[in-house]
Amino acid sequence: MDIAITLATIPAIIAVVTLAKDLGLRSTFAPLLAIVLGVAFALFDLFSLGDSIIGTQTILQALAAGVLLGLSAAGLYDGARAIGSKTPATTVVVEEDVATRPATRSQDTLPGI
Repeated sequence: MDIAITLATIPAIIAVVTLAKDLGLRSTFAPLLAIVLGVAFALFDLFSLGDSIIGTQTILQALAAGVLLGLSAAGLYDGARAIGSKTPATTVVVEEDVATRPATRSQDTLPGI
């Protein structure tokens, strides 16, 4: 598998898994779907290239690469979700009490100016 294809495959797996989750896939099956998609993309890449000899070893290498792609996509998604789910710092709102507010005068009301 070419490096550019490998780097493009991981976000594609994340996108398809996210789409499946939006369509109703339970979150517990998301890593399994990512692994299956990784294997499917790797096998598609293997069989789409006509210049290599397809044997047992190349199929096993494609399966291993697909599992690694799926696990990488699942880990990247979980890591990004963990970073993005941090709760923001709480905002403290201070309200001014009218009874304790100091009296202010504008320059128009000062005598002698």
